[in-house]
Amino acid sequence: MNNAVRVLLVEDSEDDAELIALALKRGGLRVEIERVETRERLEEALASNGWEVVIADFSMPRLSMREALAIVRRRNSDLPFLIVSATILEDDAIQAMREGAHDFIMKDRLARLAPAVERELREAAVRRERRKLEERVRQDQRMESLGVLAGGVAHDFNNLLVGIMGNTSLALDILPDTHTVKPLLEDVMLASQKAADLTRQMLAYAGQSRFVSEPTDISAITNDIGSLVRSTVSKKVTFDLQLARNLPPIDADRTQVQQLVMNLLINGAEAIGSESGTVRVSTDVRDVDVSELMTHHVAPEISSGRFVVLEVSDDGCGMDEATQTRIFDPFFTTKFAGRGLGLAAALGIVRGHRGALKVSSEVGRGSTFEILFPAMTSPPLTARQSPPETARRRAAGMDGHILIVDDEELVRSMAKAALERHGYTVLLSENGHHAVEVFKGLAGQISLVLLDRTMPMMNGEDAFRRLRAIRPDLEVILTSGYEEPPALFDYSGNPVSGFLKKPYTTEELAAKVSSVLGRRAAIA
Repeated sequence: MNNAVRVLLVEDSEDDAELIALALKRGGLRVEIERVETRERLEEALASNGWEVVIADFSMPRLSMREALAIVRRRNSDLPFLIVSATILEDDAIQAMREGAHDFIMKDRLARLAPAVERELREAAVRRERRKLEERVRQDQRMESLGVLAGGVAHDFNNLLVGIMGNTSLALDILPDTHTVKPLLEDVMLASQKAADLTRQMLAYAGQSRFVSEPTDISAITNDIGSLVRSTVSKKVTFDLQLARNLPPIDADRTQVQQLVMNLLINGAEAIGSESGTVRVSTDVRDVDVSELMTHHVAPEISSGRFVVLEVSDDGCGMDEATQTRIFDPFFTTKFAGRGLGLAAALGIVRGHRGALKVSSEVGRGSTFEILFPAMTSPPLTARQSPPETARRRAAGMDGHILIVDDEELVRSMAKAALERHGYTVLLSENGHHAVEVFKGLAGQISLVLLDRTMPMMNGEDAFRRLRAIRPDLEVILTSGYEEPPALFDYSGNPVSGFLKKPYTTEELAAKVSSVLGRRAAIA
């Protein structure tokens, strides 16, 4: 060992202490030893920390070994504790081991002491590393649970916003421009749109906000966002961009990655505050083994391979360990003004792109965020092939019956009122099972189904399958408080007809329905 081992020696005999020090040196250890022999001195020494091992005599007049062991364990449950004795009985040694001692060595066999110390130092290091990994797993599980909660809350909140925004937009459409209530309703609509922005950030944290993936150059995005952020933060903050050229692309949603980069740059600038400082940003490509990612927050499906690396560091205030364990929690913030969703959304975006994120920080010494995205080996398909014709389209003169399937009554009633105002005949169903039964009896009259993706009893996916099994050419618009699913329930080249993101206004609903039915009329 190159560095001196710091040994706290609990021993009342100076002669025995010299023998122990000599045995350790003869065993090849460089040691720094402090000897204590009273409770008070032991407490004082432990308060200074930095000890790597405690060696205690079994028999002392002013401090028993068991008292010393209890004091050490109360201060540090993992500090190696070894007993040396000329008189210890086997039963006493076994009891001491049960109480937390790691080994005992007889004083006439001190040649065993140095190897025992080396072994316990190695095992203590293994225990510390294991605890770090266990804590990382607990944090990841906690954040996964928070992600599920955030996604569920956002979904339910979006359903409420459908009713609020839909009925508000319907009232605005009905009222004349001169009505005194109209400005108040416009304020309601504006507040609802801001609430919808919050739910989008919560869905990003939950990893459920991915839209369209395409080959993306992260250096180009970072350069563009850096120019934008410069104009919005303190002039005392300098941005140092070291962006690699000709990086392999990543398969990513450009808008989401832009949001991620902006959140990290603004976070770094705000950590510097009103002082002068630098936010350093670099990009690179690196081969990474999955074992190296154990200290990162990772997506469940991550594997070894080549990664594009984005690193953002600042020389701001830094964070203590307690803060670092919470920075990705939704609505946790250390800022006077802020919602605490920037870093939460950043983590969700990384996980949604099968990536990894690591944060390193010390109080007063700044923070570093390292993001890894899987590098693309070949460009993905950029467009979905047009589905083959599954059946002859029905005549264009159908009467416009629409079946609305949603488990939220507020959503159903709003959508019904909006579509009836546009001349459609509307049928309602509260779950997938009931919708299938209704459709069986009226399959020839229903032009389109507005189908919620997440419902009890039978979800939208199962209902879609059964409805299309009854009539393969049925137009189905999928709705959801989550983002658009990549495949859109694409079975055998027969995808849904469209997607409508909640919350939506009555104008958006009517436009989507008109677009889908108009396309069918054109085909027919």
